[in-house]
Amino acid sequence: MEQVDKFMAVAVQPEVKTHYITGKSPQEQLKENLEHCCSLIDKFYMSAWMRRSMKPLLFVFPESFLHGFGPARTRSYKTNSALAINIPGEETGVLARKCAEYNIYLAGTAFERDAEYPNHFFNTGFIISPKGEVVLKYRKINTTNNNIELSTSPHDVLSQYGNDPAKIFPVVDTPIGTLGMFICYDGMFPEVARCLALNGAEILIRPNQWFWGTTYDLEMMSMHNRIRAADNVAYLITTNWARSPQSEFESSCGHAMIVDYEGRVVIEKGDNDESFVQGIIDVKALREYRKTAKWGNCIAQLRTELYAEAYRRNPLWPQDQFLEKNMDSLEEKYKLHDSVIEKLVKQGIYK
Repeated sequence: MEQVDKFMAVAVQPEVKTHYITGKSPQEQLKENLEHCCSLIDKFYMSAWMRRSMKPLLFVFPESFLHGFGPARTRSYKTNSALAINIPGEETGVLARKCAEYNIYLAGTAFERDAEYPNHFFNTGFIISPKGEVVLKYRKINTTNNNIELSTSPHDVLSQYGNDPAKIFPVVDTPIGTLGMFICYDGMFPEVARCLALNGAEILIRPNQWFWGTTYDLEMMSMHNRIRAADNVAYLITTNWARSPQSEFESSCGHAMIVDYEGRVVIEKGDNDESFVQGIIDVKALREYRKTAKWGNCIAQLRTELYAEAYRRNPLWPQDQFLEKNMDSLEEKYKLHDSVIEKLVKQGIYK
């Protein structure tokens, strides 16, 4: 693929069926979801892209779009690690063939097993190239510190993983721009997107499973998307599951969207039905803005030393908490969370 100045991106908002609702085996349900998502790409090419003059070069799918997120309050290491796949592996191989067929990049996430960490699984974002290669893997940072997730964070095994920003916050240079990923709850923390931007990310990809469908939650998600784009002078592409009675939650925020580097919404899905949104990513304009803007050019104007020292003096969520093995249950994290709150109160940060 030759270098492009401008291209179309597609955020896919698919129905994600979960085996603990449908009654199928995890493997059967994963295969069905995988086939369905491939069929959505075919369907897009049969009709939707004709609304625009240029064909798409990037498709983005939501968090855990192949297998779901595990059975709510009863999820455990056993239930969720059973959903993990190899990346690259058989499932990404199917997606890779679709990328080669249409000459596209594809981004999504899945639970991942890794032989180097035999008692863990990760929530891993991946990008597949038009050549069918997995060209980027990002492992979600904010997992064991959120209230619903069990997958291991690199911070939980940092002594083994290594604190290399290039590895923890990877980006990939492509003919369509420099791509980086963060996943769902990561968007609550400005540091994740900022670290990707400092590594050169021009297009931030945020696969979501933002399942609460209230006005508040929708506004919160949209606010994060727009701010993360603006304060990193980058495009942002995000999408959610569609609503479905065969998902863990029948509702979903939906509202897949594309945001430009000034925080403007390029396009947004107006509901939580299964569908697509498509929008133009102008990489040439982004690069020109980054080099010329005097206001809001937050990366160029960043005073890193000041912030780094404040962080250094206040270590909070402890590293290496699950060095030997993955968290077993949600109860473990609740106890750990309470201990961090106690520390904040003791230090006078929380009153």
